Amino acid sequence: MRYEQTKALLQHLIPEYHRTVGRYYQALAEDEVSPRVRLMLDYLIDHELHRALALGEFCQNASSHVLEHWFKGVEISFPTARPETIEAAAKSDLDQLIKSAVAYKVNLILYFTHLLEHCSEKEAHHLFLTLKNQEEKALKRMVRHAQGLADL
Repeated sequence: MRYEQTKALLQHLIPEYHRTVGRYYQALAEDEVSPRVRLMLDYLIDHELHRALALGEFCQNASSHVLEHWFKGVEISFPTARPETIEAAAKSDLDQLIKSAVAYKVNLILYFTHLLEHCSEKEAHHLFLTLKNQEEKALKRMVRHAQGLADL
């Protein structure tokens, strides 16, 4: 059984997850990629950087009561963003890139869902429900953006 503190999640784990995923996209963008993949990578890199910065700003204004909340009985570890999630085919195949991006998002969404099941404090519950909803909306926007690129 694990314990997680909201402060550690918001100040370190979640922003670092976004920064790590952004670095994977950046590394892929430095290779030769198809034009559609390049456009999607630009979008994804910007998105991941924005998410990491937004969490940092949120923590500066968040109440200490919420930041000090402990989740008890968390049965799964915070997800690790693995570079092998992006397959080599993603350099030329927009669908493969989207598949990877969806996998990164779903990992966070599933973790937030798990935290919500173990949340005993109303404000912390609301916070993680908001984060989960934001990731779900970001996932939908990302897929719409990719569909627009596929239509080019």
